[in-house]
Amino acid sequence: MIRSSIALLALSLAASDTYAGTPVAPMGKAPVQQPVYEEPVLISYDNVSLYYQYRTADFLGIDVDGHGAGLGLEISPVDHLYFALGGSWTDIDFGVDLDYWQANAGIGGYIPITNNIHFVTEVGVNYANLALADFDDISTDDWGVYVTPHFRAKWGFFETHVGVSYTSNELVLSEWNAFAKFLFEVSPELDLFVAGTYGFEEADGFDDVFGAQAGIRFKF
Repeated sequence: MIRSSIALLALSLAASDTYAGTPVAPMGKAPVQQPVYEEPVLISYDNVSLYYQYRTADFLGIDVDGHGAGLGLEISPVDHLYFALGGSWTDIDFGVDLDYWQANAGIGGYIPITNNIHFVTEVGVNYANLALADFDDISTDDWGVYVTPHFRAKWGFFETHVGVSYTSNELVLSEWNAFAKFLFEVSPELDLFVAGTYGFEEADGFDDVFGAQAGIRFKF
């Protein structure tokens, strides 16, 4: 009797703990899932930029200089994708004063190489208008497309954008430009930046096309 009781208890214990060598989860407790950790995106694609800009070029031996201001907007509705809008105005001294307006609208995508280094490409349309100052009816304009493959990287408080841009618009001073942008994070919502561009395929008659910017960027 005792032997059979012990055998029944042993069988019951084995059945409650294991089945064919596989542990059985305690009743009433769901399996615990490990949380999935996603590293935050360090580089901002939701921001507004305000900046001062300076342009200079040589046109058939004549120095051409311009000062102006610009505005840029980036919005990222989903990961790896963003929309871009921008516009600028430049007062150009070319013997006579000229107003030079530019606007662009595009879409961009980024591929993280690491958490703090991204390869980015932006494509879109570009509009330019050149008018004799105070005489808007004396003007010319043109439309084109643009593409800007570049890298963005961030280390601590410092961020940099380096790449090239192409614009088919015939009113630009250079179709191909190399550019670099350097940003310093003052706070999580605010950056200060400087940027420079250099044209290496200038429009007819133009040489030494150079541009510089300095401004602030608000992140949201």
